[in-house]
Amino acid sequence: MQSVAPGCILGNRGGKYFTISRAMGEVVRVIGIDPGLAKTGFAVVEPLERGGRVCHSGNINTDPEHSLEERLSTIYRELSRVLRQWSPDLMVLEDVFVMKQFPMVAMKLGEVRGVIRLTAKNMGVPISEIKPTEVKSALTGSGRARKEQIERVVRRILHIEDKIKSDHISDAMALALTGLTRNGLFRW
Repeated sequence: MQSVAPGCILGNRGGKYFTISRAMGEVVRVIGIDPGLAKTGFAVVEPLERGGRVCHSGNINTDPEHSLEERLSTIYRELSRVLRQWSPDLMVLEDVFVMKQFPMVAMKLGEVRGVIRLTAKNMGVPISEIKPTEVKSALTGSGRARKEQIERVVRRILHIEDKIKSDHISDAMALALTGLTRNGLFRW
């Protein structure tokens, strides 16, 4: 497994550097988050010498019959549980991509992202944001890659034989891998 020394620069957030807090020999864990009100995909990933390993992944599902407040509370509660369980060193959140003709969707997605950011802040997890085109480019060489191409690369790098359960989980895995690579902690 890859070891990282304390004090190693992990990333740059708004010109402000932050460092990992893992002891020598401990592996860095990153959680990728694909935000959504109905389904928020997440994946906790660790780098290996060759490729990586998924520690835990899934979707945080919310019931469309419930109020917005209750749905946001579910995301907060479930994400808090995952962060407590896995103690990631970094959260990689998909940067916003919204269509101007759907302003209500953009506003709800903004609220979901706000809850995710609040959860990370309350749990002491730094956040890095990555645009979908950067993820696609990092993994396939093309910022216009299709979801199937991304999943194929993610499965190869993370040694996953079966199809990944949902696009949200696959996207979260891709975000985590790109976050690790962007910060010099991972190569495949």
